[in-house]
Amino acid sequence: MRKLAISAAAVLSALALAIMLWRIEPLLPERGGTTCFAAEYSPPRPIDLSSPRRDQKSVGDVKSMRVEIWLSPDERPFRGERAGRSYDWRYSLRLQARLTDASLLSTGAICEWSDTFVDRLMPVLSCYIDCDGGSVSVFRNIGQNALSVRFEAGERLRTGQSCDGGGSVFIGAEREARSLPVEQLSRQKCTE
Repeated sequence: MRKLAISAAAVLSALALAIMLWRIEPLLPERGGTTCFAAEYSPPRPIDLSSPRRDQKSVGDVKSMRVEIWLSPDERPFRGERAGRSYDWRYSLRLQARLTDASLLSTGAICEWSDTFVDRLMPVLSCYIDCDGGSVSVFRNIGQNALSVRFEAGERLRTGQSCDGGGSVFIGAEREARSLPVEQLSRQKCTE
């Protein structure tokens, strides 16, 4: 009986440690703060490019990426009873991808996060752009101070233009998932 109790305690401890190393919350900034992540890819990573209506498609190669997550000092929880939607924090995501042809694709997205027990255990931050600008998921790499920007098949983000602007390019994944890992930068490098 004692061996069984020790084994159960060991399994539960290992599970608790795995959950702690899995959570994204420790990598998120405090109110008024920014956390930054970046990577250089060798070889470059493929990313699907498309027009707003997906009538023009191509594949680009990402040679570097920078991701910033910012929490406004004025951010307050939102409870939308009519819409059935609520969040405790609304982070801003800025993503810059440098392609091998030297072009820079830049976009910003909104990431809503709730301070519930389940959400505090989750490894993901789901981000979107209004006006059908698309979505992306940002996952924590387990046990690391690193994230992966992951586009599931069919998921993409608009770059460049605002809701009413034309000529936007979408980056993402058309048929197969695309994942772009980035490592956390120091505060000094984040402000540069």
